[in-house]
Amino acid sequence: MKAISAALVATVLALTAQAASAEHLYTSWKGPGQSLDIYNGGKYNNYAHLAPTGNFSGQAWTITPSGSWYRLTTAFRGPDMCLDVVNGGSMNNFVHLTPCGNYTGQFWHLTPAADGSFRMTTQFRGPDMCLDIVNGGSENFMAHLVKCGEFSGQFWHKG
Repeated sequence: MKAISAALVATVLALTAQAASAEHLYTSWKGPGQSLDIYNGGKYNNYAHLAPTGNFSGQAWTITPSGSWYRLTTAFRGPDMCLDVVNGGSMNNFVHLTPCGNYTGQFWHLTPAADGSFRMTTQFRGPDMCLDIVNGGSENFMAHLVKCGEFSGQFWHKG
């Protein structure tokens, strides 16, 4: 048990130390070949989804501490657009970039897992709703919050 606890502490310290640098975010499910990206235009403008990893500013994520929480921004839209949760409607619980403000959907908690990955939850939806990726359908590969479970799409990595 002490070994797992030490690993979790090391992961938290690493996440905090690297918080200011822009990095790719990817899931255990798809691996480093598919990174979290932002749509540019169209029906899903500013929504987050997985896309082939490349040197794209929509995949350059900065995780910035904000008290005991974090804000997520991209080089693409800049530091004034934060990852937020849609509240209601047909896109309820999907995530997109919106102007940063004092909104609980923009405050993220990164919970380390024993394998070095982490789960992402928001202050708005609480610790039981994790950032995951849609598998199939018209929103295939889009990011949304769902009930936390042992799903590889809910375990995130930086790299």
